[in-house]
Amino acid sequence: MTANGQVMAISPADALRDRLDDPQIASSLNSLLDHADLLAVLVTGVDGLLRRGDEIGESVTAAVDEIRESSRTGLVPGIESLKEVDLRALAGSLANLSGALIGATPALNTLLTSRLTDPETAEVLAFLGQALAEGRAAADADPGGPKGMFGIWRATKDKDIARGLGFMIQVARAFGRRLAQE
Repeated sequence: MTANGQVMAISPADALRDRLDDPQIASSLNSLLDHADLLAVLVTGVDGLLRRGDEIGESVTAAVDEIRESSRTGLVPGIESLKEVDLRALAGSLANLSGALIGATPALNTLLTSRLTDPETAEVLAFLGQALAEGRAAADADPGGPKGMFGIWRATKDKDIARGLGFMIQVARAFGRRLAQE
């Protein structure tokens, strides 16, 4: 920018306004704001878990030790199976889990701010899961499937197959539009 022949630097506020004018940025921020309460709970929980990871591990170890001692004295019947618990491995698993959670946080943020958390999308995913299980069972029962191109063509005459293919075509069309926007 120039004013009276002098170059003026763009202020951080101007740069922010320019970024907010981008529809994709505005949409992403709106999505984040829609899920702000969930993100706050997640961040608080992860922070608490990480800050208290050693304390949690020690508490689990102490609890198992107490249960073991109680089982030795006969105060807690039927607890013998906990004698097999490897406390060091349990503490190591907890440390690995918290480290993996830290590494996965950017991906979790992406998923939480996406439409995957919408009830409508979750319902479609549930239907898909049921269809995958049913399809797997049907494929196991008839491993040959349709024979050749004519067999596939005949299968498209089935109203359920036609409905499923129609749905997949609409998903492919919407996905193609999203790819073009990227």
